[in-house]
Amino acid sequence: MTFDVGPIRLGPGVPPLIIAEIGVNFNGDLDLAKKSIDTAIAAGAGAVKFQTFRADEFIADPAMTYTYTSQGSAVTERAFDMFKRLELKTEWHRVLMEYASSQGSIFLSSAADPTSANLLKSIGVSALKIASEDLINAPLLQHVAVLDLPVILSTGMADEWEVDRAVEILKPCPALLLMHCTSLYPTPPDETNLARMATLARRYGLPVGFSDHTVGSDAAAAATAMGAIVIEKHFTSDRTLPGPDHAMSADPGEMTELTERTIRISRMLGTSAISPSPGELVSRLDFRRSIVAARKILAGTVLVPADLAVKRPHTGIHPFEMDSLIGKTVQRNLAPDEQITRDALK
Repeated sequence: MTFDVGPIRLGPGVPPLIIAEIGVNFNGDLDLAKKSIDTAIAAGAGAVKFQTFRADEFIADPAMTYTYTSQGSAVTERAFDMFKRLELKTEWHRVLMEYASSQGSIFLSSAADPTSANLLKSIGVSALKIASEDLINAPLLQHVAVLDLPVILSTGMADEWEVDRAVEILKPCPALLLMHCTSLYPTPPDETNLARMATLARRYGLPVGFSDHTVGSDAAAAATAMGAIVIEKHFTSDRTLPGPDHAMSADPGEMTELTERTIRISRMLGTSAISPSPGELVSRLDFRRSIVAARKILAGTVLVPADLAVKRPHTGIHPFEMDSLIGKTVQRNLAPDEQITRDALK
């Protein structure tokens, strides 16, 4: 249940990769895109993600409108105009990927069509992201499946049959990670459905992550505890900027809190082995008990249960071995509360 993103191997025992979904929050401005990368990295994100699409490829109805909250007010505009304004220019992809790499981060983007997927492969991205709305985009999935790139697939809005079909199509990919996602912006707590992550992992035998559209960091923290190896969160350098996504995105302070919490929780998960932790190996010497003489015992005595007790510290014979001492003969005198050792018995 591991997944590689560039040089990073994700999986059990490793903190989740935090992806700052800058998306369209660069407002069509290259300088703001770079600033957003800087602030995301400073907040602890290990990867930054944009969106690669062409408005005229996915919008058929030019009259379709889109309503969103920006700077405290509701804004309605033509969807085509909005998305056209927020397209990430072809030539900016390599610029931003190299910039992110120079700052120690990984550049990712979601591909909305085969041409976009080809562009991302050509600049050398380490993985492709497929957004929830494109889980049913069969032509795109079929194209991506043979590009020989790891794929991160979001599953928002999908039912079981649709996820089955998408996973089947993407089988040729060298690696596939499923992102649990609720496509509501923001997502209310009672529709977050984190329990679905376990179903995805169990049903498909694939690693899972969480694309978080909730307010705050509680859901990301819980998802980490449930085994998410990737956490994606919409991010803005400034929530007061105009645009369709800034108001519901995490700002630098919130992203910092999220990354710190997920790292702490990842450390808390530790190992699944039923064994004491390194610190407990020391603690149990003081806290646990050993077998001791319950009273003065003379040499030659054949031990009976009344001769034995268990008391701290745990530096002698384990109490679970008490039955094996019954009937043994003591070779030397033992004082009350003296630990019974093997060499004191025949």
